[in-house]
Amino acid sequence: MKIGLLEDDIAIQEMLTLVFQGEGYAITIYPTAKDCLDALLQPEQEQGLPIDLLIVDWRLAGSMPGTEVIRILRDNPLFAALPIILTTAATIHDTVELQDLHVALLQKPFAVDEIVNLTKRLAQPGTLADG
Repeated sequence: MKIGLLEDDIAIQEMLTLVFQGEGYAITIYPTAKDCLDALLQPEQEQGLPIDLLIVDWRLAGSMPGTEVIRILRDNPLFAALPIILTTAATIHDTVELQDLHVALLQKPFAVDEIVNLTKRLAQPGTLADG
């Protein structure tokens, strides 16, 4: 499985890279929203997705929020069914916005087994990201 990670925290990037490589997954790091969108919305992507699942941090330093990146991707039919995990350290009071994005929410701090198990569950054929 190929995982994309939109995360600006280097420690989390390194930790998740080790974890997912240990599970046998390939991981691509996108340190900014622009990096993520530039990589995923390339014209040649029309032939297929470069990733099987995307993990997005809600709050990105000096960048648009992760939720906006998800909205942009979801507006493209190619990404409509892409499983997405949204991570956040913030307390979530309004989940209506999240329901519209069709994402799985993972609260920080999270245990390694939580994100691995959620990733495996979302990677199953026919599993909706909003589960």
